[in-house]
Amino acid sequence: MGGEDGSAHSIGKFDGTDYAFWRMQIEDYLYGRKLHQPLSKKPEKMDQDEWELLDRQVLGVIRLTLSKNVAHNVAKET
Repeated sequence: MGGEDGSAHSIGKFDGTDYAFWRMQIEDYLYGRKLHQPLSKKPEKMDQDEWELLDRQVLGVIRLTLSKNVAHNVAKET
């Protein structure tokens, strides 16, 4: 789950290649940290502010696992 130290930094940077492997790693990491809800739709019972905070936390984790070039492309879309 995210490598030996359990941090997002231990997930290899996604550089545009081997997306399937990176996706597996990031999903496992997010589930292990109970940050997986933004991977699907917002639960109806969840407060909007709570959802937005959780979504932003997950975005931050994902950005930490992107190479510089990929991160610049993602920043244009988010």
